[in-house]
Amino acid sequence: MRIGQLNAPVHRGARLLPLLLCLGLVAKGQNLASSNPLVIKAVPQYLVVSGYWVELEQQRSHHPQQSFTLTPQLYLGPAGQPNRAPYYYYWSPEGQRENEKVRGFGLQGQHRFYLKASKTTYPTGWYVSYGPHFQVFQMVYHTRAWQERTDSDGLVYSEYGLVKHTSTINRYGGSVQVGYQAPLLPGRVSLDLYAGVGLRQSYGGAAYRVGTSDYGHRGWYFPGGVKVGLALR
Repeated sequence: MRIGQLNAPVHRGARLLPLLLCLGLVAKGQNLASSNPLVIKAVPQYLVVSGYWVELEQQRSHHPQQSFTLTPQLYLGPAGQPNRAPYYYYWSPEGQRENEKVRGFGLQGQHRFYLKASKTTYPTGWYVSYGPHFQVFQMVYHTRAWQERTDSDGLVYSEYGLVKHTSTINRYGGSVQVGYQAPLLPGRVSLDLYAGVGLRQSYGGAAYRVGTSDYGHRGWYFPGGVKVGLALR
């Protein structure tokens, strides 16, 4: 075999080397683009109290086992009553509240530590998180009571009917949570299960402190539930 024939594969390999390098850079760029994504999660359990929570999780670029979460909250609709027994209004000093509605907003921020580095493009596995939150609620409801009204002729009379009330509640606190985030389906969908303990304070709305899920609750509480997420590339 002649030397020229031996050198032919070498020359072809030399010509292919720049192409392979370009492909490698493109592949690396695609991996970098798909890493450190933003994960958007829905928190469905708060729908029972007309709460709409969306959690945003961003992994730290130089610390893959850490991330920050920000959870904006919107409350709008009928007031939920998960803590109230059917006979609650019989001993309530206000009597039965009708047409209860809630409007409000809140924000929660947390710092997460994952126990192990994830093998996916978004953080997965066991984690511990902590952080503060605040919420503002406006409760609107009616009760039946006697009230004075002035007739067109100037006479004052009493009328029994619905009386509108408005109550504002300000609440803040913090919690520590333990959870597990795992891929729900192959790809970018994830399932986040969590439980924890927290402490909070509230001002206003004394009638809304029946239990830990009520809007005016203060003291120790135990957050927990499920979140369904989607990692954005």
